[in-house]
Amino acid sequence: MSTVQEQSTKRSPLIRITAAVLAVIMILSVVVYQRSGVLLNPVDFEEKSTRVAARELLKGDEYAGADRLTQMAAYVRSLISGGGSLEDLELAVQISIARADYESAAELTKKSIEIYDGDNDGLGNLYLRLGYLYVMLKDSDSAMKWLNAGIALAPTPEAYLARAQVLLNTNQTEAALNDVGTYLDTAENADEQLPDLINVYEAAGDYETAISLYSKLVDREDGTEYLINRAYCYTNLGKMEEAIQDRDRYEKAGGQEVAAADVMLGICWMRNGDYTKANESFVRAIDEKYSDPESLYYYVVLCAYVNKDYERACEYGDQLINRVLKGEKTETSSIGMNQSTGRLNVTLVKMDLSSLCLMTGAAHVYRGDFDQAVDSLTACLGVDQGVVYANYLRGSCLLAAEKYDEAIRDFTVAIDAGEEVERSRYGRGVARMYNGDKEGAIEDFEWVVLNGKEKELFNESSLLIQQMLDADTTPETTTETSGT
Repeated sequence: MSTVQEQSTKRSPLIRITAAVLAVIMILSVVVYQRSGVLLNPVDFEEKSTRVAARELLKGDEYAGADRLTQMAAYVRSLISGGGSLEDLELAVQISIARADYESAAELTKKSIEIYDGDNDGLGNLYLRLGYLYVMLKDSDSAMKWLNAGIALAPTPEAYLARAQVLLNTNQTEAALNDVGTYLDTAENADEQLPDLINVYEAAGDYETAISLYSKLVDREDGTEYLINRAYCYTNLGKMEEAIQDRDRYEKAGGQEVAAADVMLGICWMRNGDYTKANESFVRAIDEKYSDPESLYYYVVLCAYVNKDYERACEYGDQLINRVLKGEKTETSSIGMNQSTGRLNVTLVKMDLSSLCLMTGAAHVYRGDFDQAVDSLTACLGVDQGVVYANYLRGSCLLAAEKYDEAIRDFTVAIDAGEEVERSRYGRGVARMYNGDKEGAIEDFEWVVLNGKEKELFNESSLLIQQMLDADTTPETTTETSGT
């Protein structure tokens, strides 16, 4: 499994292949010039010495040296502005391609097309080169125009591959897959490009084809790493049994990223809604010494909370919250495809710390650990401005702890934000009642009676209103705070 980080200037696999095609064109043209002894017209331009230097440069072993190629820029500019023979233009194209100056190369190629008087194959190759150049320039409309023209006259496997890139860029996925298929059927060494091409099928959601191609790679002597890629495709099709089999084969073959594979399976189990198996996968990855085990704690807490395993949710949640409160770095693992390599990649992303603290606090509430719940929910409210729902939960915990002033403040924040308004109104009413604010308590309970939808809260609010109206003092009997 590749763990190469994506670069800010990354290119898709097909663009990288297109660039390689251009490089091959440049090298082959140099060989042709050297072997055929083609010479430049000697007197047409004032910069004769520069042109001779360009010729000598391409004849030498160091023709790709950046500094020397840069010196030929004046020669290229002179041809763009004034024109020249086909041989002159072709030489300048090679210099421009070597310098990655695709815009100049495109202009020069257009001039070559204008004066070309050879057969259709030669003209078609010029069209294709111009199409490749526009792919590199990310001009999809121009690239499609010239690639179509070139394929009509001189179709090559590489041309279909380049056009597939353009089709992908313009969201014509089905047509792109057809062109990739043509490339795989016609290119002599197509299998060598499989690792770069498979993620095209994955991007298109054609996981069945991706699996069949990964199977070719798995059968190679060095194909162990692709078992995890294939497992990823199986998970996208919901074929978890096959994915687990590939994971186990990978482990038996001595794969070095077994823990990362379990992270992938855990995330996929979550996506399939099986939080029990997801939790097992994450805990197993932690036990297998996953490189950053704390990054999995969030998932363990989430799965445990969904499964009402509040003890485990509190265990892992408290550990991570302690790190948060200490200001330590905390991230969450994520699984996906590295766009620059086409390989499966487990990376770290910013954690939703508010949700972590909230779930941990709620788990403590369900266990009756109100003091610890308050600590967790306070952490939630201190991270990324927290979430208002935590105010409602913390208010409930503070109410249970008989900290009425603090509970009233939290319930008020939740009410003002429109979060759990009915329950927050009821909770604040109870807190006000025990805090001696009879008028405020009746106001909250009356709101619940008139606007609420929960029958139990309606009944209790009505009862408490009647009790306070019948007596001048706060009732001594502790009232059950249902729903909080």
